Amino acid sequence: MNNIKKAGIITGAVVGGTIGGTISLVGKMTNQKFIDELGESVVDSTILTGGIAGDIASGATNVVSGKINKSRRKVKEGKKELKSAGNQIVGNFVNNVQTIVDNSGEILDGVKEKDRRKVLRGAKTLAKVVAVGAITVGAVKVKPEEPEETTDEK
Repeated sequence: MNNIKKAGIITGAVVGGTIGGTISLVGKMTNQKFIDELGESVVDSTILTGGIAGDIASGATNVVSGKINKSRRKVKEGKKELKSAGNQIVGNFVNNVQTIVDNSGEILDGVKEKDRRKVLRGAKTLAKVVAVGAITVGAVKVKPEEPEETTDEK
């Protein structure tokens, strides 16, 4: 891994740690699991964004320097990094669309079944996606809400 990629990841970790870590700390101190998980998602998302930005910067640098120095190997390496970054962006987008669709379906199922827990679980995940997207302005990486352990039966 070259220095440009490392710088992207480190920058993402620092920004994510500062913003997301603070949010997560507030969640832990107030005993609010949702806020804690939101902070963790911000950290994960900014690290992912930093990694993608690092790949793009590194790839562009390699392509340009390869063209200037007439190095096919550098150009090829740069194109490979740019393609990898593009694949990560598309993969992240597809994953987020799938998360939105799945949780929207869970909300609808919860409404049909009159199951408040399902509605709330789906709504919380959607709220995380929206909040993390607004905070990070980049790639979004969110863990869906886990079903709560219950002892009572419906």
